[in-house]
Amino acid sequence: MNRSAPCSVPKMDMSLQERYGDEQVLVIPAASVEHLDAGIQPMVDLTKAEPRFIFRYQAEQNPRWRQLIPYIVLRQADRLWLTKRLSTQGESRLHNRFSLGVGGHINPIDAEGTSALLAALYRELEEELYLGNNWRPTDPQPVALINDLSNAVSRDHLGVVFILDIPPHVSVEVREKDKMLGQWVEASRVRELYYEQLESWSQIVFTYLEKATK
Repeated sequence: MNRSAPCSVPKMDMSLQERYGDEQVLVIPAASVEHLDAGIQPMVDLTKAEPRFIFRYQAEQNPRWRQLIPYIVLRQADRLWLTKRLSTQGESRLHNRFSLGVGGHINPIDAEGTSALLAALYRELEEELYLGNNWRPTDPQPVALINDLSNAVSRDHLGVVFILDIPPHVSVEVREKDKMLGQWVEASRVRELYYEQLESWSQIVFTYLEKATK
């Protein structure tokens, strides 16, 4: 994996650089996944796409790159962990939307271990949730990709889906309760009660889970 790589950058709004500063994120060339259909897709070997770190302001709104995002779904028996992003949370497009996934960008700090993807997964879980009994998933494996082409923000990103089965004795709580609410919901009730309010990636993943259990 390249630590960084020079790249040509389209003319950009300087506010992107002001907003993201020197943050670097893990990307792959968009051309390496342009053959994928939209929606949920089988997992592929992303190392063949030569992932690399570039400045986030260079990756945003740049069709040359797809930013990799671990997208972690928590499941406990027949329940799914559901969060609601409050208006105090940073991403305005997610305000008051529901989500079935926990995740975020992969940064160079995550590359210090053997797998940047897994390191980012563990970091995101630690940053967003309290997991009871010091529980930690062992050897989680990605199961699918989210290739959402329905909006400009999603076209900048590629989701890597992990499904973590949480033991019944492990409690889950949101860390930043001023920014997010969280609860377990019966999977059978999600479509009826929450589906229309789910952000697009969660809609895609939930439909995938529904089909997998039929």
